[in-house]
Amino acid sequence: MNKKRKMTRLITLLIPLILICSCNRTSTSEDSSTASTKLVSIARNPENPSSVLLDLVDKIEGDTSISYVAKGLYQDDTVGFIVEINKNIPAGINNDGSINEQDGFKKGAIAFKKSGIESDRFVSALAKLWQVEGIDKMKTAPIKPLSFFSNKKAINLEKSSTNSFKLFFDDTSSDPGEIFFTLDTYKRSIEFQEKDAQHRSTIAHAFAE
Repeated sequence: MNKKRKMTRLITLLIPLILICSCNRTSTSEDSSTASTKLVSIARNPENPSSVLLDLVDKIEGDTSISYVAKGLYQDDTVGFIVEINKNIPAGINNDGSINEQDGFKKGAIAFKKSGIESDRFVSALAKLWQVEGIDKMKTAPIKPLSFFSNKKAINLEKSSTNSFKLFFDDTSSDPGEIFFTLDTYKRSIEFQEKDAQHRSTIAHAFAE
């Protein structure tokens, strides 16, 4: 069974779960440019860090993508990076609930970029939380996992919404690192939620030099 077909089968099994998280919501809060952001810890539960959360504190709009500045706290240190999202991402799930096999999987639709020392701190923090040894710096080159957009509608970054993805790091290997990823422009946050702790090392190393 080829890798893409295997990923498709896995996502088919997960559709009931990801659809719960993928409903678009319209914001009624004040413009993010006028709201101050108080950074919070990236780990909701440091004893079992299955979820890593960062706030979106700024954005830079380009012709084909939007770059968001993501930041959080780890042991009182500010950590973070830039996440670049393509403006043109088709729905990964068809109206009938089936997988959009032709356009659902995209390489480069999401890119994670180093923003400075805060990015090295993020990688170091992730390594400590996930108990991965030997890494403490983020790659200077953009990190572009294979992504699957779990929504039933094409992405629309012009309005506040919750956008759910499945990311595959080191996707050319027989056992890529899989993780759920949520871009929530309503809450102005991003979240990594692990599928399985056995993928922690692969994902952490994908971010690191």
